[in-house]
Amino acid sequence: MVISKLTVAFLIYVLTESIKVDQELLVVVIATNQNTSFGSRVAERFLRKFYNISDLIKIEYRYDDGNPGLAVKHIVDILKDNRRILSVIGSSKSAASMALGQILKHYSIPQLSPLSASPLLSNKDEYPYFLRMTNSAFERNFVRIKLLNFFGWRRVFVITEGIEYFYGIYKHFYDIAEQNNVSVIENFIVHKAEDLDSILMSLLKRDARIVLIFSYSSIARDFLCTSYRHGFYGERFQIILPSSVGTTFVSKDFPTINCLQDEAGLVLEGSLREIASDVSSDLSVNIYNSINNITNVIDFMYGKDVPSSGLRSDGSSFDAMMITVLIINEMIQENLTMVLYDNQEILGSILLNNLLHANFEGVLGPIEFDAKGNFKRQVFIQEFSKNFSFNPKSIGFFNPSTENIVLGSTGAGYIV
Repeated sequence: MVISKLTVAFLIYVLTESIKVDQELLVVVIATNQNTSFGSRVAERFLRKFYNISDLIKIEYRYDDGNPGLAVKHIVDILKDNRRILSVIGSSKSAASMALGQILKHYSIPQLSPLSASPLLSNKDEYPYFLRMTNSAFERNFVRIKLLNFFGWRRVFVITEGIEYFYGIYKHFYDIAEQNNVSVIENFIVHKAEDLDSILMSLLKRDARIVLIFSYSSIARDFLCTSYRHGFYGERFQIILPSSVGTTFVSKDFPTINCLQDEAGLVLEGSLREIASDVSSDLSVNIYNSINNITNVIDFMYGKDVPSSGLRSDGSSFDAMMITVLIINEMIQENLTMVLYDNQEILGSILLNNLLHANFEGVLGPIEFDAKGNFKRQVFIQEFSKNFSFNPKSIGFFNPSTENIVLGSTGAGYIV
């Protein structure tokens, strides 16, 4: 029996189509909890509704509670089932992202984190497949130096939380401060809230005026209350807070603040912070302003299966999902056979390269990565004031392309 070329072609087509139905190309989201996956979930709804996304692309959500071991277990469990992971979005916590990166590099799986800022993740020898939707903590130090120089603040005292992550950030800050005519008079290490009493007494005794804090928000909150008790507040003093300080920082309903809201507010008045997103990410506003083909943004945003978050990770998570899925979808359209059957090492390298050189504008603005996978993202300078209920208000920004700080709500401002 002779089989014609046409018949052979038809059989190949049928076999290919049957394989395609059974295949899945998995994007795994590793989030801290369901709230922090909000931006990714909204992006998935957006992609399915407004783009012709291939049915081959499957998206799964796993939650790690910030636990590196649990983050790794999720990936290992999926790989043990012989399911193909094309990309991972996550985690938001640096420790979990580092643990994931050590596993994913052996499988050539690109990883895009919404928020992980540890400078260690810029090491391409250790984390060759890692990218992030934020600046590294070291890059933020250059913004702090620019800010200090802008206002002529040459003598600064530093308070550093006593964990390795903040030790590393402080050391880098100290090194570049000396090169930029900023003197660190003393660095105080704080391990627990009780350490702050002696630190505040020393700051007053030494007539400290400018205080820079490297810590998580709990230590910064304790600093506010301790400062109030010691009278360390007023126009004589300037405090530069960590970006982890949020809009609920001095809320009377916040369970961990150990002084009155008005008392903390006296210290907080006029304090500054730098952050890679403007105020809290109001994703519905950002989507409405950026993309004009949604007729009912609120209904779309807050479907019953998508929890409302309002976290500053929302915009980062949204754009991370958009850019990942759109690039994979484009690869499928251009060369389905390559995506389905090529060696994972080759495919992972191609996907990583496409992500690094993506031409995409999201809710955070134009997406552009540097050679180390860091998003070249504007950093906003924000001020706390009772005039706007202590919700941090942007008074300027750092432009990573020009390496200038621009102050002034009009955008004209002053340039350093």
